[in-house]
Amino acid sequence: MALNGINMALAPVAQEAAWTRVYKQLGMTDDEIKEHFTGPGFLAWLRMGNVHGWGGPLPQSWHDRQKQIQEVVTDLMFKLGMIPVFPAFNGHVPKAFEKIFPNTTFHPVETWNKFDEDYCCNLFVDPREPDFKMISKMFMREITAGLGSSHIYTADPFNEIKIQPWSTSLVVETAKAIFSSISEYDKDAVWLVQNWMFVHNPLLWPLKRVNSFLTSVPNGRMLVLDLQSEQWPQYDLYQMYYGQPFIWSMLHNFGGTLGMFGNTKTINKDVYEVRKRENSTMVGIGLTPEGINQNYVIYDLMLESAWRKGPVPDLEEWVSDYAERRYGCNATSIGWKYLLRSVYNFTGLNRIRGKYVMTRRPSFNIRPWAWYKGHDLFEALKNFVYVQNPACSTSGFLHDLVDVTRQALQYKIEQIYMNLQNDRYSNYMVFNYTISSFIDAMTDMQNILATSSDFKITSWLSSARAISNLPLESSLYDFNARNQITLWGPNGEISDYACKQWAELFKYYYIPRWSIFLSMALDAKTRNEPFDEKGAQRVVRSSVEEKFASINIDYIPSDNPQQLALNLYQKWFSVSGHADLPMRIIKQDPKKKTTLPDTDTDGEDYNENTPTVIFLHSTTPN
Repeated sequence: MALNGINMALAPVAQEAAWTRVYKQLGMTDDEIKEHFTGPGFLAWLRMGNVHGWGGPLPQSWHDRQKQIQEVVTDLMFKLGMIPVFPAFNGHVPKAFEKIFPNTTFHPVETWNKFDEDYCCNLFVDPREPDFKMISKMFMREITAGLGSSHIYTADPFNEIKIQPWSTSLVVETAKAIFSSISEYDKDAVWLVQNWMFVHNPLLWPLKRVNSFLTSVPNGRMLVLDLQSEQWPQYDLYQMYYGQPFIWSMLHNFGGTLGMFGNTKTINKDVYEVRKRENSTMVGIGLTPEGINQNYVIYDLMLESAWRKGPVPDLEEWVSDYAERRYGCNATSIGWKYLLRSVYNFTGLNRIRGKYVMTRRPSFNIRPWAWYKGHDLFEALKNFVYVQNPACSTSGFLHDLVDVTRQALQYKIEQIYMNLQNDRYSNYMVFNYTISSFIDAMTDMQNILATSSDFKITSWLSSARAISNLPLESSLYDFNARNQITLWGPNGEISDYACKQWAELFKYYYIPRWSIFLSMALDAKTRNEPFDEKGAQRVVRSSVEEKFASINIDYIPSDNPQQLALNLYQKWFSVSGHADLPMRIIKQDPKKKTTLPDTDTDGEDYNENTPTVIFLHSTTPN
């Protein structure tokens, strides 16, 4: 991070270890603490007040390990001249506080993403209560003990959260309570806050309320992350955050999902334009992804903007140079130009979440789409598979070879899926043939992914289990790792949100789901009966999704990626005349607020994870 110019980042602090000490001082029992903490896979949402308990409890060994990591990494950050950002109290507390503080006012938090009362939600301390500052200062002392401070603290009180009763007074008093608490603890404190609360539900955040919230803190003592500037920038709508400094941030990835995607033109233009604008309060750039280890070129390009005075003059030349640096050879420049004009040329407002047909719960109501022509992607793949230079057989090249092949197969699978939607109304033979083709393509996807350890579940699960050598603890971490990338919750509340295109997931999860679903659809056709899609999904749920948490996974042996990629290109893509996926690109009207449809572009309902209404580049007081 330091070598890439990053000079500020969240400190890897052991928050739950600190909270354990605070909770015990305030009178919570060990059992109450265990019931409150989620497992490691869901801690971010525990900290924001969205959920509690799911995937837990956290053993003491977890706290000890996190504290050790915290001390080593935070010390290194200081030595490298980096600014570690420490967490502050955001107002959310366990339900047990109602019993401990019977005379304190707590506000209920509305249900988040259909989690039931066993796991949702927590309580919110009224910011006017003296206990708010008391709890805050106790936590600050514990979280910074022995570590020092760089004077920047993060607290997000309302991320995807609605407190009852909701009012401008509540949000303003909360802002004042948070800032006064951290500034009384540290006179030089600056509050780092995400803008996601405004973006996620702008109906709760009219402009006047946002203005009141931001300006309740002294100018310059709040630092705002414009969290997804590359797609949904908010700095114009909020008039440069009414004078508060902000960081132009590229979010790019939700859930750590895979899929080649990026806004190269936007990040090569807007960063520089906003930085140079008169009266701009932009003070830096940032990366805010929910997952990395994908689309490396986009992160490299974004980080370079910190060093550049102006945009890259020629992006085609830049990606060619990037590929040569990455591979140690220059044989893929044509392929990269095709990638630049296809997968890395997205400029719309559509939500990109990495959930494609093959990684979704089976349905005939998904609507695939793309923002590029399949021909350009297939030409890129062609350039990769026919590289003859032995010098290109480096780890970077082989990773990208598998990734481009994976992307092309993903596109092909969605083309076949659209045939499935039509052929289910045809005769048995046609429908059965298309089903076979669909499953065949998914099996080929499994096989190409298995050629690279970067696209296998091996390190994910083995790393999780290795956190502890105690069987019960090891099993807990294994369960967290499996549930987060599949059902994401006890009842699939955010199913496939963090899906991964890994070989073993195809073998044990995605292919079995689709095979059962399509087999039941074919059987219904054979019997000339209506297909019960909801019933088939329930079977999929019980026979595949719920069982994945405990099945034995045999790791798939590797093959030669170059030979297999060439074979798959010749099998699926060498013949011309491919029909493109439909392009459903939502564009921005700079004079109006942009309202997204009630359903996603694939036909699934929006969930509370993502905005339903987004305002862009608008100064009208809507």
